[in-house]
Amino acid sequence: MCTTVVVGKKATMNGATLIARNCDAEIVIEPVKFIVVPENDVTEGVYKSYLTHFKENYPKKSLRYQMVPYIQYKKYGIFGESGINSKNVAMSATESIFSNTKVLAIDPLTDGLGEDSLVSVVLPYISSAREGVTYLGKLIEEYGSHEGNGVIFSDKDEIWYMEIPCGHHWIAQRVPDDCCAVIANQSIIEEVDFNDPENFMYSEGLREFVETYHLNPDYEGFNFRHIFGTSSKEDREYNTPRVWYGQNYLGHKVEDPRSSDMPFVFKPNRKLSYEDVGAVLSSHYDETIYDPFNSTDDASRKLFRPISMNRTSQSHILEIRNDVPEEIAAITWINSGPTAFNPYVPFYANSNDTAPSYNNTSMTYDITQAYWMHRTLAVLVERDYDVLKTVNFDYLSAARQLANHMVLETDRAYKAMQSGDVTDFLTKQNKQNIEEMNHLTMTHIGELVKKGLGLSKLTFDITKDV
Repeated sequence: MCTTVVVGKKATMNGATLIARNCDAEIVIEPVKFIVVPENDVTEGVYKSYLTHFKENYPKKSLRYQMVPYIQYKKYGIFGESGINSKNVAMSATESIFSNTKVLAIDPLTDGLGEDSLVSVVLPYISSAREGVTYLGKLIEEYGSHEGNGVIFSDKDEIWYMEIPCGHHWIAQRVPDDCCAVIANQSIIEEVDFNDPENFMYSEGLREFVETYHLNPDYEGFNFRHIFGTSSKEDREYNTPRVWYGQNYLGHKVEDPRSSDMPFVFKPNRKLSYEDVGAVLSSHYDETIYDPFNSTDDASRKLFRPISMNRTSQSHILEIRNDVPEEIAAITWINSGPTAFNPYVPFYANSNDTAPSYNNTSMTYDITQAYWMHRTLAVLVERDYDVLKTVNFDYLSAARQLANHMVLETDRAYKAMQSGDVTDFLTKQNKQNIEEMNHLTMTHIGELVKKGLGLSKLTFDITKDV
């Protein structure tokens, strides 16, 4: 149950495309690792899902790509979730969505292609965001979908958002370059223009499917959200408030957090950066009565599901830049979660590896591993949030400054290179950058421990307590 934010290249400060998502697991502890899968890693053979009956013959050649799979993949499925490939194409999969019962009665979900396999069977084989949509669309039409999914693709020019609400039908819309979107577990695409192939793609027979089974509730138009989506009390407590907060933060004024009529895409009131996207994904209705940390209004703070969750397995912002050479253009910003208390850390995608603290996660607690390190930090902050939030704010500010400096210095070092392999250079640079960030994080954890001990009730001052 995730939250997605996307920003077109003309709506960002540096002209990059940004696609981002919180990956919220079903349980609080579900360890993941951040890895790079080499090109040609798969030869001819058969891919088999650990979760469904989906299987497919491997293509002969695959691109290098990133993924963030579960550690217990044989038990729960791979769930690669997000990454950028060696063609600088980014993919985030998936934003869970739900269709209404009328649609599912006619085209039910199948035991076919599911979220657990999407990154593994699509990202290594596509060269553009648009190709990602068509490639996945053919797979869905052939094998069927295991669940309702929203999938995001991007490259340096385009962002496409694809919705798969039922067994075999799907829609995809290109996000306008000057717009952004916030998506929260609902079908959100609105009017579809079947005569605009530059901005819309869809499954074969989609319009006929809707007409044949009388699924369109509107007198005019083809509003995909109205036809395939849901609008329930649960949506207005679990989903729409997150869109409301995100749209308001990014500059689109919305009064009612329970509204079912918020637009899919909108123009922000300013140019945005990855930090703005991260702020939305790290939020918990900050500075509103709905904040779970609000101590003055117990009823309001429990009304809505926050964006930042204790069960976020990882959060990512996939940035494809247009103001630098292609070799260094793609950056994956990873937040090990929970996002409210932890920073986004940059990894250049043109690399052969991530870093030992990210690619070697174990099921047992180990504070040297990023997954466990950042959960330790979150537990320490939240336990005494009112006292420790300022210290954590200072850490997050320092971490953002360090991350921005890392990107600046890595870009400069690349431009100063006279010779050598760029991929090897960026691989080493990623590891060096992470060592610096981990040191900052462990220093903060130490500070939290010291301050936390000072807050203990197991104390006694003879000059005051006697």
